[in-house]
Formats: sequence, C-alpha cells, structure tokens
Amino acid sequence: MISKRLRRTLAAIALSAAAPASYAWTRISCDLGGTVANLPIQLRQYRIDGTEITQLMFRLKVRHADIPDGARADTDCTEFIDREIDVTLANAGAGTVRKGKPLKLRYRYDDSLGQAQATRFELAR
Repeated sequence: MISKRLRRTLAAIALSAAAPASYAWTRISCDLGGTVANLPIQLRQYRIDGTEITQLMFRLKVRHADIPDGARADTDCTEFIDREIDVTLANAGAGTVRKGKPLKLRYRYDDSLGQAQATRFELAR
C-alpha cells in the first residue's frame, strides 16, 4: 500500500517532468542596425562528406534596434544600442560585410534550441 504522502510526491515529480523547462519559451527577435567595427574574418570548415561550412565573424557597433513587425520579443531591444556585439553569420560571403559600412541584421535568440544554437544572426532583406 502506498501512503498518501508518497503518492503526492510521485504526482509532483511526474507533473514537473511533463512540464516544459521554464526557459524553453524564451524567444527574442530584434532588427539591429549599425556599422561594422573591424575587418571581417571568414572561417571555412569542411565536413567528412565534402560539404563546406562558412562563417563570417566581425563586430557590429549597434546604433538602433527595433522589434520586427509581428515578432515576439521579451525585451524592447534597447540593451543592444551603443554597444559592440560579436556577430557570426553562417554561409555569408566575405564581400557582404565591409569595415566602416552600415549593416542591418536580424538577431534571434531561442533558448529552446540549446546553448550552441541559441543565438543566430541573419542579414536583413
């Protein structure tokens, strides 16, 4: 026979295990605009199957930040203004980013994707 206290404890454990983690819903999307602060560095890697992965890394001095229309944000994006942030663009050519030139990016943060993929930058269209 299982006591009431043990049943309640087991029910609480089952309920907490079934509920998603509290951070799983955190999604932020911001449109950032600013100037490129340094020369971009292009990193190329090759997978075993021969496919190429390119990453373009640089620093962006953010001048303005807005929430995109229809996007969800848990912040007003002002935390990025007047800061230099490290940016990594996947599959972007070296000619798309020039030092001292203005650039617009879309910043996405989704904690449910895992630590390595939580932050993502995309060129604004």
